[in-house]
Amino acid sequence: MSTTEINNTTTTNVTEDTINKQKDEIKEEEGDIPPFICPNWGSKPVSSVYLEVIKNGVVKETIDISNQEYSVFGRNSGVSTVVLDHPSVSRRHAALVYHGQNNRFYLIDLQSSSGSFVNSEKIKPNQPVSVKEGFIISFGSSSKQFILKGTNSNNSNNNSNSSSNSKQTKNKNEPKQVKCRHLLVKHSGSRNPSSWREDKITRSKEEAIKILQDYRARILSNVYKFEELAQKYSDCSSAKRGGMLDTFTRGRMQKSFEDASFQLEVGELSEIVDTDSGVHIIERLE
Repeated sequence: MSTTEINNTTTTNVTEDTINKQKDEIKEEEGDIPPFICPNWGSKPVSSVYLEVIKNGVVKETIDISNQEYSVFGRNSGVSTVVLDHPSVSRRHAALVYHGQNNRFYLIDLQSSSGSFVNSEKIKPNQPVSVKEGFIISFGSSSKQFILKGTNSNNSNNNSNSSSNSKQTKNKNEPKQVKCRHLLVKHSGSRNPSSWREDKITRSKEEAIKILQDYRARILSNVYKFEELAQKYSDCSSAKRGGMLDTFTRGRMQKSFEDASFQLEVGELSEIVDTDSGVHIIERLE
């Protein structure tokens, strides 16, 4: 057999192998999709929780997930409760399940082809990963991001019947001091409605909150860094330091600002905090 014949035979085999592989992939893609079976620890949340859907730094919609034990993400509407029309997303991609006993949500990648991500870190298939308030969930290379919201109120409802001993334990474990940065948006009702950016601030409180919500979404979606937005848009003099504040202890700040700061975990971003100065978002650094 000549070299040409050998090369032709090899090429033919490679082509046939490729075609057969593609046929297998098509067959698998067109096959039946087994429904997601919820783990026995799954249960319905006890209060209202939802997902904030962000695309290109903008909040597009919210999805109520408070009335179900789990939410399945995927491309196929027959097995998915949250449908993602993106080629990198598997037909049945991942599931978000609430664990009632632990009072926490867990994301499970259902052996997807392109992976599931929590705060930009790829998780392992079939291994539940804890998802807390404000964590960012994404799938494959889809630009949509899902942020878990409402779990703080869930926690407060669950703890409403806690004894004073539990509260004392929590206070005992509280840090003596924290280091934070913040972004302040003032409004016409602020105690001093002016800043280095504007001599007279006339926006309403509702407008200020809406502006701050947009900043928060940009930070969470990694479109901008906190310090970049604070430096440009914060109405506090700390803007020149990217919103950085000196380390402080209890009794040094307005109470709502102080409470929010001490309740944050290191690296966590707060919800919107209302004070006499205006509305803030806070990130705890230490």
